Amino acid sequence: MTKQDEKMRLRKRLVARSIEHASNNNWDEAINDNLRLLELGNDADTYNRLGKAHLELGQYDKALEYYREALQQNRSNMIAQKNVKRLELLQGLEDSSRTGLRQHADPQMFIVETGKTALTTLTKIAPSHVIVQLTIGEGLEIVQSGKDVLLKDSEGRTVGYLEPALAQRLIDMTRGGNRYSAVVANMDAGGVKALIREVYQSPNQRLLVSFPGKLGGDIAHFRTYVRDVPTRYELDADDLSEDEELTEDEVGDEPEEDFFRGGTEEEEVGLEEIEADLNTDDDDDEES
Repeated sequence: MTKQDEKMRLRKRLVARSIEHASNNNWDEAINDNLRLLELGNDADTYNRLGKAHLELGQYDKALEYYREALQQNRSNMIAQKNVKRLELLQGLEDSSRTGLRQHADPQMFIVETGKTALTTLTKIAPSHVIVQLTIGEGLEIVQSGKDVLLKDSEGRTVGYLEPALAQRLIDMTRGGNRYSAVVANMDAGGVKALIREVYQSPNQRLLVSFPGKLGGDIAHFRTYVRDVPTRYELDADDLSEDEELTEDEVGDEPEEDFFRGGTEEEEVGLEEIEADLNTDDDDDEES
């Protein structure tokens, strides 16, 4: 096996493990693995993953630094472009802190079922310093307040309200024993769309549809991107949107052959040390 082949193999292992850590919200471990990846060569994807991890931890200055590095690698990288704009906006806000980790929704939330799922644009949305801190796939708490139904983030801040007809339907069905979950589905131009899903149907309402007709919103044009929510954690903000399809090329199972371009044999990293660390970690996981 050549040095190049060995680098590629180690890189794939590190990428897979960093994604697994991110899927479990183990952001510190994800950061460590991506920093190891930088020892094998610089690329925009690794910097994006580091940016995302620090963003999830509320370390916005560090996140911005890594997203800017991603742009240095690839000026046309849309993920980095969008997040640099977003984080620069956060820097200009007085209240841009977030003390706790986001509560990510079960990926099953994104399996759209007609009648059981509603896609809605929130009204009376929160100020920009709250909205810019949201991420796609973030779970929201459904709260009834009189005739209103509002959605809150994990820190108890109101994100926005459901429109009246949908709110009334949700109130009626909840009183009948049904249960529902909500998740951030999309953000664009200052607006927020939420996906509301029936997660439990009361036996005495088995003949009733939660979201008939127009109450389901424009659900027919919403892509079911469940496969990407837990793993492609480098995607953020409006990178997962309505009517968008992620192709196999975008998933990137195989790295580019010239991924390590610019490196030289004189700049070889300690591949044996990295692999030894990986094997040690794998052994520890098996013992636990």
